[in-house]
Amino acid sequence: MKQAHSNQQGFTLIEVLVALALMALLSVISWRALDMVDRSRDRLNASADDTLSLVRVLGQIENDISRHAGNDILATATPWDPAAPISAQLPPGITWHEPVLTVLRSAHDGSWQQVSWDMEGHTLRRAVGQAARTLPLPQPGASELVLGQVDGFMVRGWVPGQGWSSLNVDNTKAAATGLEIVIARHHNGTLETYRKVVLLP
Repeated sequence: MKQAHSNQQGFTLIEVLVALALMALLSVISWRALDMVDRSRDRLNASADDTLSLVRVLGQIENDISRHAGNDILATATPWDPAAPISAQLPPGITWHEPVLTVLRSAHDGSWQQVSWDMEGHTLRRAVGQAARTLPLPQPGASELVLGQVDGFMVRGWVPGQGWSSLNVDNTKAAATGLEIVIARHHNGTLETYRKVVLLP
């Protein structure tokens, strides 16, 4: 009698090696894809943190300006020369001596304090003085770093019917109704300029 031959066949060595090679290739591709996703996520997180820091700085400047002292607290600005170039007059609680912005602001408890924004090197710094109820107010203390990689810090005033004007504290002529805060900085090798317009109360 003839014995029946088995129809079961296994994988050859070549087929096993090819399968292992394909699995190894897929593993490498998957690892590179995951690594790329991870690095992209890190870059996005770093960019988001940087943008959030900038938004916080501009928001804090707006907050300081919105709380500035008015004519009922401080004396009005100095007289102006009609023959001098037109420039914007700031409220008495705000002064701009490039690159320093100083604001005499309310401390919310009936007292007042000086706040200064200053560019030192390639950093933007903020200093706050102690709150007091009598003039002259204490000078701002030690400044704190609030933003790095800064290449420029500028403030201009908006005068209705005239547009953006320089803030010349010696020859003021028209009252500014708004301020433009400009921060220029290098980010990812590119010079970027950010502007914030603040209405003067």
